Amino acid sequence: MADPRDSGYTDHDLARRPGVEDPADYRHPFARDYDRLVHTTAFRRLQGKTGVVAPGEADFFRTRLTHTIEVAQLARRLGWKLGAHPDLVESAAIMHDFGHAPFGHVGEESLNSAVDEAAVAWGLDPDEVGGYEGNAQTFRLVTKRLVGSVPAPGLNLTRATLDAGIKYPWERGEVSDRKWCFYPTERDLAAWVREGAGDARRHTPCFESQVMEWADDVSYAVHDLEDFFLAGSIPLALMAQSATARERIASQLVARRTRRGKLDAEPSDDPTRYTAVELQAAFEEVFTEPEGPFEGFRALSGEFDGSAESRRALRLMRKRLINRLMHSVAPRDPDAPPRRHHNDLVIPKDARLVDDVLRDLLWVFVIEHPRMATYQHGQRRIVRELYELHIATIQGPAADVAIFPRDLQPELTRLVDDVDRVGARIEVLRLVADHVGQFTDDTAARLHRRLTGHVDRGFSDLL
Repeated sequence: MADPRDSGYTDHDLARRPGVEDPADYRHPFARDYDRLVHTTAFRRLQGKTGVVAPGEADFFRTRLTHTIEVAQLARRLGWKLGAHPDLVESAAIMHDFGHAPFGHVGEESLNSAVDEAAVAWGLDPDEVGGYEGNAQTFRLVTKRLVGSVPAPGLNLTRATLDAGIKYPWERGEVSDRKWCFYPTERDLAAWVREGAGDARRHTPCFESQVMEWADDVSYAVHDLEDFFLAGSIPLALMAQSATARERIASQLVARRTRRGKLDAEPSDDPTRYTAVELQAAFEEVFTEPEGPFEGFRALSGEFDGSAESRRALRLMRKRLINRLMHSVAPRDPDAPPRRHHNDLVIPKDARLVDDVLRDLLWVFVIEHPRMATYQHGQRRIVRELYELHIATIQGPAADVAIFPRDLQPELTRLVDDVDRVGARIEVLRLVADHVGQFTDDTAARLHRRLTGHVDRGFSDLL
């Protein structure tokens, strides 16, 4: 019997770019997409990329890979519940962090600045190069082969799967200077994917992407809270037990949101905006409700100690928060199909508030801690200098591609020989960004030491 979730997806949704496909392949097109994604090097490299802290800091911390698997699990179950195709939503989750730079968001920001500075130095408009953004890099990775002179369709995913992986369907500066999903080099591919969305939804992600993004938000909020309670960084027991502590911490949450311009003076109907009073009330409620997610922490003496009670408290917290947040959402139009551009996901204001409170706790106790600031300062420098060092070797008449991998050298040589052409210069900067952006944290640090001479020997250090 056909799965009803297959219905409503048209030949337009299932279309692929021209390429060689096996007509006898027995898999559903979305299942084929999923299988291609999990066999990529980009997926495997996530095991070596920062989540909040670098892989290896402790054996219980989530890495970017384990986070991705958990997002995929939540997205699949929520997609199934709402009536979207589960393979499609899970595929979007699997690829959503492929473009993650080494060292997480600080690496992404540093690489973005480095690309812009190189663009200016090369006489280019930075917006026509496109900077560096993890989501845009994901789209580039899965839609085109990054080396070679013969055009290729990358993984040749279906239009619907590509669209489901697009959180921010615009180029930099079109809607936001912080998040975007398309570089100018992929402009035509982006237009093909978004074909049929309509002018009214030009900047609106499809339904399946909205499901994936909510799963990502929930996973980030709940799982990082769990990790950093285990690490002794977030005092969940204190917040569950002490009104004085909650009042003090609530004021920190309000101050942080105020600095970022994220609080309104008066209540509004916009579910993404709220007042300081609403934030404080949500924080108080989630930590004090009698049978709420933090009920188990009221019996604990303090930090995680490995006891049965503390493990039970963590299980209850994780289960109750995920259930509350995941089951709170629904399609906007119950009579319209939960498909691509036929519907949207409604996330109630109280669910967004709880999710934001949990994520802000991570910022207050972990990300904005001075220990993290010093840690990230060095990481930014590594990424920036790696890009600059690679760019420096291919500038001027003595351009040399020897430090690049051999699969990149022919394409770079061809482009450098044609460097008077604007398009060639743009593609050179993009290829170097591709190269640096794909590194794991450890590879980036080791290669930086090698290129700056901070090793006694290095030939046998296989990168």
